[in-house]
Amino acid sequence: MRINNTAIIAAAASVGLASAHNSTYYNPTLPGWHSDPSCIYHDETFFCAISTFLAVPGIPIYASKDLTNWEVASHVWTRPDQLGLPNAARDVDYLQGGFYAPNLRFHDGKFYITNVYISPLEYQGILGCILTSDDLYDDDSWSDAVTWNATAIDPDLFWDDDGQAYLSSAGIVTAKIDPATGEIGAPIVQWNGTGGAYPEGPHIYKKDGYYYLLIAEGGTELGHRVTMARSRNVLGPWEADPNNPVLTNNNTAEHFQTVGHADLFQDGNGKWWSMALATRSGPEWEIYPMGRETGLVPVTWNEGEWPVFSQFRGIMNGWELPQYSRAIPGRGNFVQDPDVYDFQSGSPVPRNLLFWRFPEDGKFTVSPRGHRNTLQISPSRANLTGMPLSTDKSLAGKTGLSFISLLQTHTLFSFSIDLTFNPSQPYQEA
Repeated sequence: MRINNTAIIAAAASVGLASAHNSTYYNPTLPGWHSDPSCIYHDETFFCAISTFLAVPGIPIYASKDLTNWEVASHVWTRPDQLGLPNAARDVDYLQGGFYAPNLRFHDGKFYITNVYISPLEYQGILGCILTSDDLYDDDSWSDAVTWNATAIDPDLFWDDDGQAYLSSAGIVTAKIDPATGEIGAPIVQWNGTGGAYPEGPHIYKKDGYYYLLIAEGGTELGHRVTMARSRNVLGPWEADPNNPVLTNNNTAEHFQTVGHADLFQDGNGKWWSMALATRSGPEWEIYPMGRETGLVPVTWNEGEWPVFSQFRGIMNGWELPQYSRAIPGRGNFVQDPDVYDFQSGSPVPRNLLFWRFPEDGKFTVSPRGHRNTLQISPSRANLTGMPLSTDKSLAGKTGLSFISLLQTHTLFSFSIDLTFNPSQPYQEA
């Protein structure tokens, strides 16, 4: 099998634009289904974590030197037993199960991913998870999960100057937590936002003697927005930004809509940036096949003042971008590049191809004997839709599906695949 996916909108255009002006770039930065970004800057490199829900390998960590060229560095969830739950890798009831909204942070020599896993109610329902790594370029470096019984989604880790860790979650509550054990204290209600529905996606930052609280509210549809508050104390009381919402495209004619679920980070020159999700739907919000995507906006954050976000648009102007570079030790394609897969003998399945839940062992084989440059796929009992209400896990797709996919990143593109299919029984399909 050979897969070739080439965008008609040339990827080189964005490289040329960024190189020529070095303050102008295109959104989305991470095109295709890349929702709920959380980003940091460490060792002269930008890293962003993205939601994957039930898709695996789970929670990609993207790396970039220049904010425009992004490559997968690692995936956090690559081993079915990382959670310690029976069949957790496959026993996900619906599309929005699995891993929600990762929070990526670095503290005391270690990288942390904090999120929740939405599992069947027969286990624990919402499982809080902390996974750690000392090398973001190594899948195997990600630990097994430290877990706790969570009551809300979107957990965020923040360490105060005294080393105390705090966990904030949707509903905007905060509790003390020991990240090494998952032992968590009683939650304290922090802030209800500005009145929008579903206050969630909190992040806490400390700057100039203030604690700043960033949240998403308004739901993930057209009313989605980012609001902020600040306090002299990590547990409040909180003063709302008088210019809320600080980031939204609600009630505009902008092509990018549903802007929200943002994170803030600095570059090597101390300039502030924000990554947020959006959809290329226009205000009609009817057709957006790429789903929720991730884009970049410059932020002005002067000392002692509130941050000022640029409006989220397709062509952005802002701070001087870091020097163009593709010196990333990751594996796989840069997200802007065309995808061509020849499945070389001895190579793994390319890391930017996604499975729907973990597949059964042995269902996918790269270049088996006598079939060079192919990906051999053995059938599963269920197809993609399956029978979700069946108590037979193989019919519900919960023993693994022989399904592999590539993210759609453009509205105009060419796609080709060489397929050999030899059915041996009725109703077999490919």
